[in-house]
Amino acid sequence: MVIIGAPPAARGPAADMDAPQATRLRRARWRNPQLLAGVLLVLVSTVAGVRIVAGADDTVPVLVAVRDLSPGLPLTGELVEVRQVALRDAHEMYVPGPVRGDYVLRREVSAGELLPVSAVATADELAGGAGSLRLLALAVPSGEAPAGLGTGDVVDVWLTPEGEGEAELAASSLTLASAGADGTFGVSGGQTAVTVAVEATGEEPLEELVGRLVAASRDGRIYLSRLP
Repeated sequence: MVIIGAPPAARGPAADMDAPQATRLRRARWRNPQLLAGVLLVLVSTVAGVRIVAGADDTVPVLVAVRDLSPGLPLTGELVEVRQVALRDAHEMYVPGPVRGDYVLRREVSAGELLPVSAVATADELAGGAGSLRLLALAVPSGEAPAGLGTGDVVDVWLTPEGEGEAELAASSLTLASAGADGTFGVSGGQTAVTVAVEATGEEPLEELVGRLVAASRDGRIYLSRLP
C-alpha cells in the first residue's frame, strides 16, 4: 500500500513574518570620528577660556606714553593712558595708573613705551637733592652742532675757548627737551635756542654747572656733540 503524504503547506505572508530577520551591528557611537572631534573641540575651548580668564587676573594698570615725551613735562592724562599689562614680577619697575598730578618727566620717553619709574619724579624731588633737574635754555651758534639734531637727542655740551685753546666738556649725556621752533635744530645763520635737561651728578654742584653753561651761552661759546 502506497501512502501518499500530505502536500507541503503553502508559504504565505504569515510564514514570512515569523522568520527571524538578520540585523547588522552598528558601530559604537563613542568610536565615531566626528563625535570624538566635537568632544576634543569642546575641551580645547574650555581650557583656552580658563587660561584667558586666569591670565586676565595677572594684569596690572600701567601708564603708557601716547606720544614722545620730553624731560620737564608735567605728567597729565593727555600725555599717557592706562593699560592693563601682564608684567609678572616686573610691575614695580613701571608707574602704575591712574595718573598722579605731581609727577614730572626727568628723561625722554617714546610713544608707546611703558612709563618707567626711573623716568619720573615729583616736583619736590627735582627741586633739590641728588636727583635735582633743571631745564636750561642755551643759545647755540650756527655750525656749532651736528645737522638734524632734534628733541629727544642726547648731547654733550662743550665750552669753546674765548681765544686759542681746547674746548672743555661742561656736561655730558644731556637730553634735548626742545630744539628750535619745530623741534629740529636749524643750521641757518644766527643762533638756535635749545632746551636741555641738566641733572645733578654729584661731581659738581648743580647751581655752578648751570651758571657756567649760562655764561658760555651768552658769550656764544656753546658747542653740542650728539651721542649715538
